[in-house]
Amino acid sequence: MSGKRVNYYKHVGKAAEHLMAVEALLEHSSLDPRLLELVRLRVSQINGCSFCVNYHTQVLNLLEETPERICQAAVWEEAPCFTEQEKAAFRWAETLTKIADTRFISDELYQTTVDAWGEAGISELTMAVGIINTWNRLGIAFHSDHGLIDQLMRAKRAELAGV
Repeated sequence: MSGKRVNYYKHVGKAAEHLMAVEALLEHSSLDPRLLELVRLRVSQINGCSFCVNYHTQVLNLLEETPERICQAAVWEEAPCFTEQEKAAFRWAETLTKIADTRFISDELYQTTVDAWGEAGISELTMAVGIINTWNRLGIAFHSDHGLIDQLMRAKRAELAGV
């Protein structure tokens, strides 16, 4: 890794707080919290954001997701531990994350995802994918400090404990 980068939060903290507010709304959406974290993990793997992969893996452990499902998120298409509905979410997330490659979402993929998740679910999934892609870009561009993960995990534990 090269030298130290700008602390983006110092300059766009208000905007980052708005991203966190959207994240908080998604936490209370119709999406299962573990699925939401698995999607965030998978998108972060695709984008190569080590900070986000590290963080979302720890959150999944906190949510008591199985090690098998965490490890197999990268190979979800072949993994028998995911339901067809979860695979539809992964397929949608991957397609949106790689949209620059195709600039196209097929009607078949769209309809399959709506069938699996409903209109609210596909809308929430799309928002979640968009937000994690934004965090990934910030993390990669500014080499987010992995030391911050402990602080984020303390906050997540408190949130889950209802504190």
